[in-house]
Amino acid sequence: VSKCLLIVDQNLIKYHSLLIRKTFALLNCKVYSFPLIAIEKNKSLNQIEKIYKFLSDNSFDRNSIIVALGGGVTGDIAGYVASTYVRGIRVVQMPTTLLSMVDSSVGGKTGVNFNDQKNMIGTFYQPEFVSIYPEFLATLSRRELLSGAGEIFKYSFLADNRNYNLLKNNLLKLFSSQSFAIEKTINACLVIKSNIVENDEKEITGLRKILNFGHTFAHAFEVESNYKLKHGEAVIGGIYCALFLSEILGYITSDKLNSILNDYKFIRPNKKLASLNMDNIFNSMGSDKKNSNGKKRFVLVEDIGKIVVDVVSEKSMILRSIEKMNNLIWNSKTV
Repeated sequence: VSKCLLIVDQNLIKYHSLLIRKTFALLNCKVYSFPLIAIEKNKSLNQIEKIYKFLSDNSFDRNSIIVALGGGVTGDIAGYVASTYVRGIRVVQMPTTLLSMVDSSVGGKTGVNFNDQKNMIGTFYQPEFVSIYPEFLATLSRRELLSGAGEIFKYSFLADNRNYNLLKNNLLKLFSSQSFAIEKTINACLVIKSNIVENDEKEITGLRKILNFGHTFAHAFEVESNYKLKHGEAVIGGIYCALFLSEILGYITSDKLNSILNDYKFIRPNKKLASLNMDNIFNSMGSDKKNSNGKKRFVLVEDIGKIVVDVVSEKSMILRSIEKMNNLIWNSKTV
């Protein structure tokens, strides 16, 4: 390795400067730092160009390496830069949020927002490796931790009943501010995801599409909220909408849905979701990457571990599922 660029969430420098210095002192190369304000608004081509210029001005080449130190936004930006600069240089992901540890740091997807569309530009580009230090979670806000819970919530539906119960029980502890099995939870999610990605890295067979459970709704929620909702918060709402749409379209029985709602009565969508305009949400779905032939396509559920992809639905049923989520919000105690 000739040079290393550390693309880092600037908040980490304030809280973890000593850990960062110790980690990168071990590298036998010159280390440069590029701090980011790691928000969705900065996941832009303008930000990408600034990093390209920094790399070019400092003569980075294919023997260099980029390290992403931060959450999902940082990882997406660093991954995209690495995949495109000089047609690809190595990248290492070091996730520091719960959401990025359980999901976005693994799998090789990179993304940049464009024209008010989430991750509309991106690549598939696998990191050299992913290095996870749960110690970074100690300084996360409660809101950030609960945002990470959104993706854990998703993974509980994607494997089997054993993982469903394991993740559900640890989510209950997290939402109750109890100590939970962090490493076991992270590992369970990453095993589920890696098994899927290994068999369909670039979403060719359709298997990897199940990782988008709840995300057609979630991405539209994020855009419509002007990214005031965190990704995991939007995912929780999106999963509930997908569950309700699954029942409306006859994929899941009412009894099974009610059982899930009871199991997860401690997780409810953020009340900000209920204030979003439903027609605008529907229109935002029109630019979702999973769409084809002008049709909005959804990932729905029949049972735990039984996921269906590429489901097409009428507008009235989509809006009805959002209404049901809104009713869930108003009939429960949410913050």
